[in-house]
Amino acid sequence: MARHVLIVISVLLTLGVAADGAVGAPAAASGTVRRVTVYHGQALVTRAIEVELSEDTTELVVGDLPPNIIPESIYAQTSDGVQVLSVRYRQQAVRDDTREEVRQLDAQMDALRHDLKYATEQLEHAQAQWKMFEGLKDFTVSAEHSDLDRGLLTYEPIGNLTKLIEQKGLEYLERRLELEDKIAGLNKDLELLERKRQELMAGQSRTEREALIFLSGGRGKTISLELSYLVTGANWQQQYNLRADPDRSTVAIEYNAVVNQTSGEDWNGVALSLSTAEPTMVAAAPILEPMLVGLSGRMVAQQFQQQIAQPQQMPGMPPTAQVRELQMSRRENVKKGIAANSELNELATQNQFLFFNADRREAQEFQRQMAEIARIEGVSVTYELPGRLTLPSRSDQQLLSIATIAAKGQFTLIASPLLTDYVYLQAEILNGSDTVLLPGPASIFRDGQFVGKGEVPLVTIGDKFIAGFGIDSQVQVTRELEDKTTRIQGGNRIDTYNYRVALRNYKSASVGLRLLDRLPYTDDSSIRIELDKVAPALSTDAEYLRSLRKKGVLRWDLTLEPNTIDDKATVVTYRYTMEYDRNMQIVPRRSSEQQQ
Repeated sequence: MARHVLIVISVLLTLGVAADGAVGAPAAASGTVRRVTVYHGQALVTRAIEVELSEDTTELVVGDLPPNIIPESIYAQTSDGVQVLSVRYRQQAVRDDTREEVRQLDAQMDALRHDLKYATEQLEHAQAQWKMFEGLKDFTVSAEHSDLDRGLLTYEPIGNLTKLIEQKGLEYLERRLELEDKIAGLNKDLELLERKRQELMAGQSRTEREALIFLSGGRGKTISLELSYLVTGANWQQQYNLRADPDRSTVAIEYNAVVNQTSGEDWNGVALSLSTAEPTMVAAAPILEPMLVGLSGRMVAQQFQQQIAQPQQMPGMPPTAQVRELQMSRRENVKKGIAANSELNELATQNQFLFFNADRREAQEFQRQMAEIARIEGVSVTYELPGRLTLPSRSDQQLLSIATIAAKGQFTLIASPLLTDYVYLQAEILNGSDTVLLPGPASIFRDGQFVGKGEVPLVTIGDKFIAGFGIDSQVQVTRELEDKTTRIQGGNRIDTYNYRVALRNYKSASVGLRLLDRLPYTDDSSIRIELDKVAPALSTDAEYLRSLRKKGVLRWDLTLEPNTIDDKATVVTYRYTMEYDRNMQIVPRRSSEQQQ
């Protein structure tokens, strides 16, 4: 009870201070942007403000807040024994734009308009003088002819008069061209400045945005205050340069970020961070509601199945695509917290319904996709960029370096003659750094030469990933069917296939190569497929034997000796048979057909 009384008294005292007018005149400050964390679509901006407190309770007005601010995100914090009582946001219309860059442009434009007006008046005055000179010239020429008729003038006065007219005409022409060039240049400069001002004012109302901060304590002290807020119009995307040096078994990973921001304020000399976190303004967890089910006919179930697809999608969207859409919708609604409680429960119902009506393989595929989405999009990392960086508020993109990693790479050549006659260089790269690599596009270089585009997957610390480094034209592969025989045994047909693969190495050094081929595989017990002869032996890699080998993929891990061409080429041979009903034919089947 005593504690409640103290709280009430404290509140009344605070209200009493405000009511008695003890709060001094508002102090004004704008501060300097010191730190920025850029998320996907938003950024957290922190301003540093120094202010002298003249009263026990001070009202501080922080102006020049950006147009894309999220008002409910504003908060302030300080130390030095000063308490932040409240932070309030307001905006009000202003007559003039008070930004320094706009004021400078206005001053330059006013000066240009003054010079333009003066040059235009000079040109008009020169034109008036020329008209007067033309009248005088016509009068003089008329008088000259009259005097010549009466014999009053000799050649010398006539020549002087002609030179004077030519000189004055040339002077006028030069002056007119000079003024016209000057006016054209001034108009061009004025047009450029007007265009710059339009760009600065694009999408911005003439509104002053301010934060009103009430502070208690610290009278007579100069304190440091931090004002933080979220803004929209900021984004970043990761991208890479992979530079391979096969001779040294190294790959330089240049991890970059493309950043842009149109928040309405410039970030000059700030400490910049990039984050994959999702800033939200809610703290309460959504509430899981019970799900009531019943029985219905198949037609009603199918109608509900179609309703699960998002409105922008086709009704016939495959269930696997619906899983991804549901996960993305859930991710967006989570940001709304308890306000989206009903939407989140509805998405959960739709998600469970997909599993109710799926067979075993579909359910496993749904689970695999959900795990993949959670793995990629659930990673939250923050990168602190070194130094102080400047990002103006404009649509231009800026490339920033996150990290440069010297990684170890295990290089090997990949040959898949069923797919292509080319042999490709591939590397298994170890991320031995303390930086998580997010999925993103990569530009691929080998020995300093650009060879193509690729993708970097999500790579955690200490993990490995595979990257391709283009075609190696010094190694060639050919695959041929040497023989095919068919015989009938009882009611079955037996087909026998003999294949030969030749690999030629034109290099002066030995190289490692992985050869991939395949024979058919089936789940149909009425078809029997056997590999009965292969040389050299297949790979003994444990992961390969566990997965792909069971599905008919053939893999050889070979070493090609230097200069092995023509009759010295490395040769791989294998033979397999297929036995099936003589009245039937072998046809390819797709994975979707096998699941039905």
